[in-house]
Amino acid sequence: MSAVVTRLFLSLSLVAVAASADEGRIVRGAQVRLSDLVTELPSSVPDLEVVAAPPPGSSRTIARGEILDAADKSGVSLKQLRLPNSVRVTSAAKRWSTEELATAATPHLLGVLPVGVTVRRARATAKAVTSPSATITAVRVSKLPRREGQHLTTATIELSNDGQIVARVPFQLSLEIPASAAVATVTKGSRLQLMIESGPARISATAIALSDGEIGDTLQFRVASTNKILHGKVVDAASARVVQ
Repeated sequence: MSAVVTRLFLSLSLVAVAASADEGRIVRGAQVRLSDLVTELPSSVPDLEVVAAPPPGSSRTIARGEILDAADKSGVSLKQLRLPNSVRVTSAAKRWSTEELATAATPHLLGVLPVGVTVRRARATAKAVTSPSATITAVRVSKLPRREGQHLTTATIELSNDGQIVARVPFQLSLEIPASAAVATVTKGSRLQLMIESGPARISATAIALSDGEIGDTLQFRVASTNKILHGKVVDAASARVVQ
């Protein structure tokens, strides 16, 4: 009789342990949210961020206390929820090959290169592991020479998820620069509208560039009406913004 009681007690204990820890969950964002940790989240309870998700492909255990701490900091009551003692979460992962990175990056590269410049070859020099929802959000290309012909240079792409940069991948590029693109965006002597901003007020004046430059460069400009020299950051081929 005692053996039967012992087996029954052990069976009930195992059931209790299983109920206290939830089975593993897969998360896809940069943050683990409350909805990732409970079976059903009532519409009256906000889907708050609990903790940062582990790196893609890895996992961690989130204790009940961490959930309650996050709720307290957000001023959210979880009394109506049945929270597990712990939940093991694993971040979903996408493993990018160098070929996949090159295919995904090429349209973005073309979007930041001067008009007419073509990409002969783009090669990622490293692989990347991100969440499946990560996308390319920025491309940074080294400054190109104003010289016609083939040019070798480097670039960096940024992959982001939920507004956070999750990977930076270096690239080697082989570009073809035509004669039409071998001219600076702003050339010495060209006239632009120089914008001066002070709080909500904005005024502009015609100014003459004193050197060649590209978008984002800070150049010296001579205001046509006063001959005063000011520094301005090139916005586009027709305008610049005064900088201190």
